[in-house]
Amino acid sequence: MDLFKDELLHPIKLDNKASLERIYKQYWSKLYIYAFNVLHEREICEDIVQEIFIDLWTRRQDIQIVDLNSYLYRSVKFQIFNNFRKSKYKKQLLMKLDLIEEQYKIDELYEKEVLKTHIIEVISKLPEQRKIIFQMSRHEGLSNKEISEKLSISLQTVKNQISESLKYIRKSMKNFYLLFF
Repeated sequence: MDLFKDELLHPIKLDNKASLERIYKQYWSKLYIYAFNVLHEREICEDIVQEIFIDLWTRRQDIQIVDLNSYLYRSVKFQIFNNFRKSKYKKQLLMKLDLIEEQYKIDELYEKEVLKTHIIEVISKLPEQRKIIFQMSRHEGLSNKEISEKLSISLQTVKNQISESLKYIRKSMKNFYLLFF
């Protein structure tokens, strides 16, 4: 899983059109197929995908993208919804989008994997004893008293370490959601 496609995104911020062309070549057909499976309108789908890349280039200096794949698919999804609002067949199209999205599960599965990877990374950055205590509590399902006895430390130390771990994880999750979503 390539979370940070810096090799493609960083040059765009430096006005490198070749990098945008690489992203375009890599994603255009996938995004078009995603849109076409919902709308079945060649010209509208082409316009939607083209608009996504124009927007990426136009906002290249300001845009903060954590995951390029997810960003592009969400952008297409957003443009499809905009198209639905204009459509007299809104209800039918929304039902169709739900069916297709269920089939692909693009966003949901990918976001879960990204979140899981982030949590594992955050836990790995905890100080060693805190990490051990947290893993014993959350992954092994041991009570605070059992951890205290196994590690020969006070019950209050266990409680404090778990509390500090949770504070650290919550803070990192807040920052993660700000970046990712």
